[in-house]
Amino acid sequence: MKVFVTGATGMVGSHLAERLIKEGHRVKALVRKSSQVDKLKQLGVELCYGDITNSSSELKPFLEDIEWIFHVAAFVSDWASREEMTKANVDSLRALAHASNPKTLQKFIYIGSMAVLGMGKQDDLDESAPWIHTGDNYNYTKILGEQLAIKLARDEKFPITIIRPPYIYGPGDRQFFPRVVGSLEKGIFKYIGDGNTPFSLVYVENLVEALLLAAAQDKKPSGEIYMITDGESVTRRELIEILCEEMNFSKPKAKVPVWLAYALCPLFEGINKLSKSKKPPLINRFRIKFMDTHLTFNIDKARRELGYNPRFQTKEALRKSAKWFAEHWSEYAESAAKI
Repeated sequence: MKVFVTGATGMVGSHLAERLIKEGHRVKALVRKSSQVDKLKQLGVELCYGDITNSSSELKPFLEDIEWIFHVAAFVSDWASREEMTKANVDSLRALAHASNPKTLQKFIYIGSMAVLGMGKQDDLDESAPWIHTGDNYNYTKILGEQLAIKLARDEKFPITIIRPPYIYGPGDRQFFPRVVGSLEKGIFKYIGDGNTPFSLVYVENLVEALLLAAAQDKKPSGEIYMITDGESVTRRELIEILCEEMNFSKPKAKVPVWLAYALCPLFEGINKLSKSKKPPLINRFRIKFMDTHLTFNIDKARRELGYNPRFQTKEALRKSAKWFAEHWSEYAESAAKI
């Protein structure tokens, strides 16, 4: 297949590109001129220089013969402006869809996010759960992205499938692990609550498997959503202790009461807004959600319709990822300090 991937220099996109090449597909990737592309070049990926905020007319020449599109790129932030995030997370989807060639395109796989389900407790939720607006810009733009995908499928018969993961982890992660590992290394990590609240994660290789299964379906689902996780949950404490064991950090004992974290949240957010800081506050709703909220999801639909069966269990994959970070942490420590 002739495949186009956005976000190929990121964790998910790079793992996806590597798997596609190994399976014999021809892969093009949208990359910035400033991106690190050595790995993609070594794999034999054809580089298309541009940006996801480009117009459909600018993207069209890259997509003339493309059969599968994987729109992996997204702007993930708990403190960026709504305008920036709308361009990256909504307008980019519209531009790519309209730039694609209907004569050749068979599947468009769009990565959504469990963030669309809000900030409250989420217990074994499936695809029937409603979108919940929380007011933060990532949640807002990912809801708009999913709504646009469904509208394209309904109104234009566009062959799009939405893959909806929770927090993604694995080798090459530049969002999730660096932030946590950085705080553990400095000895400043604190649990919010007792750390025993469960959440579902997805290992990058499990997610890539789901993406390929969605693309390879014989039928052309229009606007279908699939929850994708590792198929089990872990507690925050289990996650942190695995990281500490594999990276030789002291296990944290300090904890902040949940009520106090929520009470401090408006204060920290307010200070950062008044100071117009581009760095997220020490405590905000996004971080409290990550550290305390019950977040578990049901993947029965993906098992049934895609044939998805996670190859890697969470604890096994967490240890594998932590070992990789222990070997590569010097490359990430500086960037982690800026998150």
